[in-house]
Amino acid sequence: MSAYGDVLRSPAARRLVIATGSGKFGFAAFPLATVLLAHGESGSFVDAGLAAGAWGIGGTLTAPVRGFLVDRHGPRIPLTVLTSVTLLAVGGLATASDTTALVIFGAVAGASAPPIVASIRPLWKHAVRAGLVRTAYAMDAILTEAAKICGPLLAAGAAAWSPQIGVAAAGTLLILGAMLLVVRPTATSDPAPPNVAGARAAVQLRPALRLLLLANAALGFCLGALTVGLPARAAEHGSAAGSGWLLACLGLGSALSGIWFGSRRQGAPVRGYIAGFAWLGLVLAVAAVAPMGLPLAGVLLIAGGAFAPITICLFELLDQHAPRGTEVSSLMWMVSSEELGIALGAMPAGVQAQDAGAGLVLITAAVSAGLGAVVLAGGGRILARR
Repeated sequence: MSAYGDVLRSPAARRLVIATGSGKFGFAAFPLATVLLAHGESGSFVDAGLAAGAWGIGGTLTAPVRGFLVDRHGPRIPLTVLTSVTLLAVGGLATASDTTALVIFGAVAGASAPPIVASIRPLWKHAVRAGLVRTAYAMDAILTEAAKICGPLLAAGAAAWSPQIGVAAAGTLLILGAMLLVVRPTATSDPAPPNVAGARAAVQLRPALRLLLLANAALGFCLGALTVGLPARAAEHGSAAGSGWLLACLGLGSALSGIWFGSRRQGAPVRGYIAGFAWLGLVLAVAAVAPMGLPLAGVLLIAGGAFAPITICLFELLDQHAPRGTEVSSLMWMVSSEELGIALGAMPAGVQAQDAGAGLVLITAAVSAGLGAVVLAGGGRILARR
């Protein structure tokens, strides 16, 4: 645990922790804040879903472009412009009075959201000494899980006063995280050399990055199935609202494993990455047949232990394989791949849950994670190559 104290002794690392924490909490709170705002304005969950979906689609479509801009020009100018557009979009959302405006401003907010987390990832290497980079990545992953649990609570709490306050609070956190990078950048990653045509070509030409894209799509498919499967399992035993504590078990398991994984000695990230996918697939298969209640909660706690190590190892693999000048955009491509997988996993899961029950959905999630492990194992030599 002393490794975490060593990281926090660095002023540069402390600034990055505050910036990434603010950004992660903003991203975690924004979707629910948008849903609550849209439902409060129209009284319809259909409109709420449209507004939240617009945020997600807008962000997915522009993620690689936003990352490329930061790689190409450094964080200051792109983040300033994107943050300004986000500020206007949040203001538009807070004052919108019909569904069309909510959808438009939601899409603009998602499309312009500053890539805070991806911009910070290459800066960790400059903020801490080499032996602490994995611990810094672990701290990043732990903040992700904390945001997943607390971000929606923040949105709901603020919306209890006013849905507009909920959106404004989430937007403020996003803007604060970006401004901490713009006003006081701790370091800059190497600028893109002139002969790099762009992040898209870099990702397409690197076999290792193509493998990581496929693996992240499989992980997203698994997450999309879980998003539907766990509420369906809870509904089979009472109320879908009971799925909140099931999802919290996944987040808690991830946070605990992240604390352990980040404090251990450095190991080959490709092994940890493959092991994380395999572990997730095996434990989710058990979750599909586990009884509701404490047994299922315990299994999900163990399954969640795969997520933080997967994130940490992904960061380390990108350090090895992302071409110079594409550090931010490479991660944003991974984000797009995962978000696409989530959408593709959630859509058929609803039909499965309705026709065959939640157990089949959880099996589908397990199979998706297992396929990711198979794909990675098949390309293990490529990923192990520096």
